[in-house]
Amino acid sequence: MLSASASNISLAIILLICSYLIGAIPFGVLFGKLICGKDIRKYGSKNIGTTNTIRVLGKKVGFTVFFFDVLKGALMIIIIKYILEPFNIWQSPIPHLSYGLAAIIGHTFSIYLDFKGGKGVATSLGVVLALTPIPAVLCLICFVIVLYSTGYVSLASTGATLTVLISAWILHFVGISSENVSFLGWLIGKPDIFTEICYSLMGVLILLKHIKNYKRLMAGTENSFKKSKQ
Repeated sequence: MLSASASNISLAIILLICSYLIGAIPFGVLFGKLICGKDIRKYGSKNIGTTNTIRVLGKKVGFTVFFFDVLKGALMIIIIKYILEPFNIWQSPIPHLSYGLAAIIGHTFSIYLDFKGGKGVATSLGVVLALTPIPAVLCLICFVIVLYSTGYVSLASTGATLTVLISAWILHFVGISSENVSFLGWLIGKPDIFTEICYSLMGVLILLKHIKNYKRLMAGTENSFKKSKQ
């Protein structure tokens, strides 16, 4: 029989795999085929994320994809940190952020799409929202401002990513230290150094996935919602 520690680790590994498999669900492809009969990978930028879905399939389908892409980043963290642990059902032996990282990796390197996928922006937002809501809200505000000002989603995503990194580090120094799950602890809790490092790695991954966009921006060929309206 497994010891309590070994069984905890085994269950954590199983939940990590589940989080990856949930994160790997390509909702852009799924809803595109089910609702519109289109494979999003064959149109526009061929990306499976929100931006290309809005351009190709419309706002309703696009924002539906956005919602589920955000949800799959937050889902396992919510279940473990805010349901299982507070009711003493199960205590995770690894940091909660690990489950979010598994979902992001799943979205970016989906087993259902031959280990190809999206850029991970929406799924990363779900992870950040579940753990540190203030950086998540600030990044959304930055995203909207930059998108409205420039029309470029790539620039808005870059600004939002940098906003998360900066605001999370600020919160690391001025946030409250709280081991208990409470609204105040969730709202202004102090992210630990592991979270800060992982946020930085998530940010680097997102920026790397946007290299082609940066090249198109420099060449003046990047798609813009302002240009589309005009």
